[in-house]
Amino acid sequence: MTSSNREFKPRRFLEGRHLQTVYNVLFPPDNSLEDEYYSESILIPTNDGSGDLLWLEHNPPLSQIRKKASKWNGHYLLLIHGMEGSSESHYMVSVGKEALNRGYGVVRMNLRNCGRGLGIAKKPYNAGQSEDLEVVLKYIYKHFSRSIFVSGFSLSANMVIKFFGEKREHYSKAFSATSPPLDLKRSCDFIDSRAGNFYRDHFLDTMKEKVTSGVYEITDKMKERVLRSKSFFDFDDFFTAPISGYANVLEYYNICSSIKYLGGIKIPGLIVHADDDPVVPSEVWHEIRWKSFPMLQTVLTEKGGHVGFISDPSPDNPEGRWLPKILLDFFDSQIKS
Repeated sequence: MTSSNREFKPRRFLEGRHLQTVYNVLFPPDNSLEDEYYSESILIPTNDGSGDLLWLEHNPPLSQIRKKASKWNGHYLLLIHGMEGSSESHYMVSVGKEALNRGYGVVRMNLRNCGRGLGIAKKPYNAGQSEDLEVVLKYIYKHFSRSIFVSGFSLSANMVIKFFGEKREHYSKAFSATSPPLDLKRSCDFIDSRAGNFYRDHFLDTMKEKVTSGVYEITDKMKERVLRSKSFFDFDDFFTAPISGYANVLEYYNICSSIKYLGGIKIPGLIVHADDDPVVPSEVWHEIRWKSFPMLQTVLTEKGGHVGFISDPSPDNPEGRWLPKILLDFFDSQIKS
């Protein structure tokens, strides 16, 4: 950490019974934003009475910590990762860097029991956790800026669309959603099929590891049943749906599928998807009459995979990741409009 970084000091906030502690990250992971930019971690309580905490990574505007940096544009960007990702997922880091270099402040949210937040929540994350998004947005609105944008990826892209299509306090001026599983049941069927079994097995293994670790307060009988899951559908039926308060997996998928909430969106949004996505079926995208939703802009690419969108490196784009430019160009346009 450079001497200029130390100008930005940690803070403490006391709200009600909950102490929210902000402190420096002393041991940053490899290939993270902490390698190049000041970062602080923030733990805030959820509002569901569970006592669960959410772990956020805050990267303040560069002009607050460096003398020679882009002037803060007054806006913050909240980034939320996908299934089994974290605040350090490649797309979170690349989009976060682009935002900071353009003058934004950035908050990267870890969903419950993800990344550095593993072990500070009794419940898992799910595709429709609007209440957690609202808590984080309220925090940013109160402490950092009232001009906020939101960018969700994969599972959280679904959550973001659902959230902004619901009747609630949104706090944000615009949003983006990248590779969203718009119809959770059909996305589940796809990833449980032969076409998606590589990703199914990978995600199931990591989710079962958390169950085995004991971070969730569930009975041994439930744990044994969950660990016998052979499909995404079984895992959500045996674990995600009941522990999240849904009667069964079909109720969970029905209530939380973001496709149902598109018509309720009242702020500008950008939705990005690739036709060759190996996790989310493109058939759902093509069935939607996107022109019926005037607040939404869409980008459908032939190639891009699932939250990948990589091309050959160039002097202007040495990492070859072009998604950050698409997203930040959209958010910049909302500032200027």
